[in-house]
Amino acid sequence: MDLIRETRTARVERTPAGIVVVRVKSGMKQVIGDAVENLSASAEASNGKRVPLLVDIREAAPLDAEIRHYYTGKRLDASFSALAILVVIGAFGKMMGNVYLRVAKPGIPARLFTSEEEALRWLEGHLS
Repeated sequence: MDLIRETRTARVERTPAGIVVVRVKSGMKQVIGDAVENLSASAEASNGKRVPLLVDIREAAPLDAEIRHYYTGKRLDASFSALAILVVIGAFGKMMGNVYLRVAKPGIPARLFTSEEEALRWLEGHLS
């Protein structure tokens, strides 16, 4: 994977196939400026194409409602063709991911995964 950009709270990478991967840094409390920067860096990594997005929240701190709302905006649907969220195995990880999906209701296909390999395989089906 190629590192595209590192922000205060995330690493934005791109696979050779073109899938954008965002790895949220361990325990970092995000503010709205972080969300703006992370989503901008992710869109930049797509090179102007609608590509699949993998967000690794296995080590992420819970988000405040305002930040969750920002991540669910039109820019997500406009910039990406599908969303895979990588969560920790267990009830807490699934709860965090399901809360996001329930609130976000993205206009693109979205699924939770506990395996990065499975998530990437699923996302490959959403490459144009």
